[in-house]
Amino acid sequence: MTALPELSDRLAIADVVAGLAHAQDDQDWVAFRRLFAERVTLDLSTHYHGRPPATVTADDLVELARTTLAGFDCTHHAATDLLVRQAGDEATCRAHMVAYHHVPAEPGVVDHCTMRGRWDLKLRKLDGRWLIEHWTVVRTAPWEGSPDVYALAAARVAPRT
Repeated sequence: MTALPELSDRLAIADVVAGLAHAQDDQDWVAFRRLFAERVTLDLSTHYHGRPPATVTADDLVELARTTLAGFDCTHHAATDLLVRQAGDEATCRAHMVAYHHVPAEPGVVDHCTMRGRWDLKLRKLDGRWLIEHWTVVRTAPWEGSPDVYALAAARVAPRT
């Protein structure tokens, strides 16, 4: 009779993935933080500027996400086609990802960027909750628009001197 607990875990993992997309778009940093273990490996090596993987605290990850997304007028992260593999209290989840980002820009400047790729997540069940321990963002297609919108967004929230 293990089918029901396995199904329950798969649904909980799907809720984590959906929660990750919604928390970013809603800029709900409390909800975002609840999705992660205390320490998280973040791998953006194929996404933006080829940053190598780094292990950070969940609070530092929240701050990175907050400062990255704060300057955008809107974002839309759509995660689909979840492929979940579970073994006990450990799981992986691969989700197709389309992420749209928009920032106001001067006429003639590209004001949006769409990334197509996937999220590769490693999760662990701790105290009855599935938490992300490893988050890889893999860009699998060329940018649509311009990744320069990240710099435009950052400039909107940079401290003025």
